[in-house]
Amino acid sequence: MPNTQGVTNNHEYRNIPIATLVESPTNPRKRFDERTLGELAASFKTQGVLEPLLVRPLEETKYEVVIGARRLKAARLAELESVPVRVVTLTDAEAIEAQVVENLQREDIHPLEESLGFKALMQLGEPTYTIASIAARAGKSEAYVQGRIKLADLIPSVAEAFLKDTIAIGHALLIAKLPDSQQQEAFNAAFRGMWTSAGNQQVLIPVRELAAWIESNILLQLASAPFDKQDETLVPAVCSCGNCPKRTGFNKLLFADVRKDSCTDPQCFRTKIDAHVAKTLEAKPQLVQISSAWNTREAAPLGRSRYVELEIKKPKPNGTGAKLASHHKPCDKMTEAVVMDGGRRGELVKICADLSCRVHHPDTPSPEQVAKERADERKRIEKNKLAITTRHYVLAKMLERVSAPLKKTDLLTLAQYTIANLSYNQVPALAKRHKVDTAKTTKLPQEVLTKKVSTYDEAALSRLLVEISLLDSAYQRGNVSQDLLLDAAKRYRVDVEKIEKAVAAEFAAKRAKKTQPKVRTQKKTAASG
Repeated sequence: MPNTQGVTNNHEYRNIPIATLVESPTNPRKRFDERTLGELAASFKTQGVLEPLLVRPLEETKYEVVIGARRLKAARLAELESVPVRVVTLTDAEAIEAQVVENLQREDIHPLEESLGFKALMQLGEPTYTIASIAARAGKSEAYVQGRIKLADLIPSVAEAFLKDTIAIGHALLIAKLPDSQQQEAFNAAFRGMWTSAGNQQVLIPVRELAAWIESNILLQLASAPFDKQDETLVPAVCSCGNCPKRTGFNKLLFADVRKDSCTDPQCFRTKIDAHVAKTLEAKPQLVQISSAWNTREAAPLGRSRYVELEIKKPKPNGTGAKLASHHKPCDKMTEAVVMDGGRRGELVKICADLSCRVHHPDTPSPEQVAKERADERKRIEKNKLAITTRHYVLAKMLERVSAPLKKTDLLTLAQYTIANLSYNQVPALAKRHKVDTAKTTKLPQEVLTKKVSTYDEAALSRLLVEISLLDSAYQRGNVSQDLLLDAAKRYRVDVEKIEKAVAAEFAAKRAKKTQPKVRTQKKTAASG
């Protein structure tokens, strides 16, 4: 790198007004400590600016500050009218070189500022800089320079956090190697919630832990990819994985810490898998499409509940060794399938999708077992209906025997308060029992119920209050260890067994009535035959 003396054949020292100076847009330095700037400004007020700023002329009355941006800021804080400068004629390339040289000599240079300087050199037309030439002149390794240049690829939000030292250089280097679309996710993963004396705090995790997270969650291992990594025709718009610079194995200087050859571009990786799946289905249209999800729709790829993936193994000779598991055995229904989703998308596997296969689906219930289970479920539902209906009849009989010791105004107040505080599942049940239609109005169901019960007399209101208190028990909701309905039935001397028998007889009559037409139809058919 040339120093500034090598390009200063035409220069002069003088004082010029601060108003004529502008900051350089190519200056890599981005951080300025407010406290030390204030201290420097105080020094300028008493002693003046002792070291001239390096500037180059832009036009007749304007000068660009090539070196000395911090001194310019401090002079403005000190409200100086002019500062000493050294005016030098520099090209754009020479100005950038001078800034990079000056920044590299600073003790407090931030890695991101160093990165921007290196990148600016790489983007120069003449002279041409390479990673090797920058490394040689800066006295650094090529891996160091390439890592620093990569920091310039951080997305703005992560770069800002890095400049504020929210993350360390190790975290920033790991994140900078990722595509823009993945950087924010990796940045979020760099922190872990932890309870401290100040409450729940986001704590920065170790660099090694973040590296492991990125390798597990973002980098896509090429060894498991179902497509041919050397196929240049799979997606014509992009190169093969073997020649791709986004592959970690392609750039070992930058990804020296990544153990397995991986892809850093998830979008390209998915595009190649999609192309591979389409190509496979075109070549083998008879392939069964399967899903890694457990249950899927009928028309979708087969879910895990509808097939068994097979890993065929040959039995050992002479019958020695452990008995083969069912998924290690072939069957006459075995077929080839392609995985359509998940991390194994595009992989070809052997499956058995015949639920009647006794080799791979021995636990599938027979049609007789299914019929028996359905019959048992119908019996359970019928028994439950009978029990609930019985309890409702018990409640009705009790309500007939409720006396009316309170005045109507008192009872109405209690009823309105109770209705307003009903739970969400009590409202429709009570509305149905009192024949109140809440579906055809925009009012709240409680308002409609209150309006209806306001017409009740003392006896009806008394029954309503008892009814609400026992409503949940009538539906067998709540604490089943304490049967409020039956306890109350004893106090009201209601014969529960008698009611239960009557309900059972009523249900039996309904069942007989339902089956009667079928019997008649069967008799007519037999007669006509």
